[in-house]
Amino acid sequence: MKKRTVVTAALAMQLFLCTGAFAYESEFTNSKAANADLPAKAKLEAYKVGKDFMTTKVRAEWTKEQIQAFQRQGILRNIPALAFQTDASDALKPKVIMTNLPGVKVDLNTGGEDAGDEVIVSILGGDRLNPDKSYTLYTGWSSRDGNDKPSLTLHTLQRFGQPGGTINDLSDTKDQLARIEWKQVNETNPNFKAAPADFKVSFPSHADEKNIKKVKGEYTGIYSKETLEQYRKAAAERVDILSEQSIWPFAATFKKSTVTDPKKLAELYKLNISQVYAIGETADGEEFTVIWFGDDLKDLSLLEKHPGFTKFHIIEIEGRASGDSLRSLAHSSSVSLVEVADKDRQPTGIYWLDQLSSASK
Repeated sequence: MKKRTVVTAALAMQLFLCTGAFAYESEFTNSKAANADLPAKAKLEAYKVGKDFMTTKVRAEWTKEQIQAFQRQGILRNIPALAFQTDASDALKPKVIMTNLPGVKVDLNTGGEDAGDEVIVSILGGDRLNPDKSYTLYTGWSSRDGNDKPSLTLHTLQRFGQPGGTINDLSDTKDQLARIEWKQVNETNPNFKAAPADFKVSFPSHADEKNIKKVKGEYTGIYSKETLEQYRKAAAERVDILSEQSIWPFAATFKKSTVTDPKKLAELYKLNISQVYAIGETADGEEFTVIWFGDDLKDLSLLEKHPGFTKFHIIEIEGRASGDSLRSLAHSSSVSLVEVADKDRQPTGIYWLDQLSSASK
C-alpha cells in the first residue's frame, strides 16, 4: 500500500472510529414495517474535532419484513436512503462519508449561496441488508467561516430509479429523524484533538461541487451478467467516439486490486475529479465504502501511525475531462470502465455491480 493511500485511510478511520464522549445524541424507533425506508431502530451521535470540524455517526437497523420491501421488484423497486440537509447559511460543507451499508451511492445537491447542501446516501444494496446487523454511517462536516449557528438535519426517504434518468425521491416518504445545531456540539473527542491545520484547503469550490452528478436510474435496472455486459459495451462504445477537446462529465470504475492516488491520477490524465469512492477493509474483514469530495485529503501525516484499514483501494471517481483524456484513461490496465453523460443520463460507476456479478459466478 502506498504511503499516501495509507494516510488517506487513516483519516477516515481516525476521525470516525475513535471512542470518546459525544455532545449530542438522539435515538429513534419505527414499529411500522410498511414504512420500510425508516430504520426500525437508529441512533445519531455528533462531536467536534477541533473548532471547525464536526462528525456525525448514525447506527441503523432494519427488520426482516422491511428488507423484504427492498427486494428487486423491477424498475420501481424501493431504494432506502439516509440524507443530511444543511441550513441556508451555507456555513457547513460536507467533506467525507464512510459506511458499511451495501451498494451505496452518494448525491450532493448544492444549495449555492442562498441554501444549504444536501447529501443523499442511497442504499442500492438494500435487499442485501442483514436484519441481525447494526449498520453505521459516518459523515464529516467543516464550518467554512467559524459560524456557530448552522444546523444539520437527518432524514430518511424512499427512492426509485427512473429508466434513462436519475434515481428520484418518492413523494411523501421523507421522515425527519433529528436536527443538530453546531452550537449544541461543544465537547471534543479527547482521542483526536484537532484536524490537520490546512484541512479546509482541500474543499472543492461550488463550481466543482455542481459537477457531481446524480446517480443514474438505469443503474437500478441491471439485474444480470447479461444486462451488465450490455451496459458496459454501450458505455465503452460511447467513450470511443467522443470529440477530443469537448469536456464531459464522467465516472470511472477501477479494478478490485487497484491502489492509486487520485491526485496523481488527475495530473496524469488531466482530470477534474469532484468525487472519489474507495473501499477500506478492517482486520476482521468488515468492508467500508469511503466517499469524499475533491481529489485529495491533504497533510495527513498526523494520522500516519493509525492507518485503521488493513486494505484500502480506490474503486470509482467522478468528475469532468476531455474526450481524449477519457479515452486514455479507459485504456489504462487498472480501469474497468469509463462512462460519460448521454443526454440526461448521468455517468455512474459500476463497482458494486461488478462485485455482484463476480460473486454469482
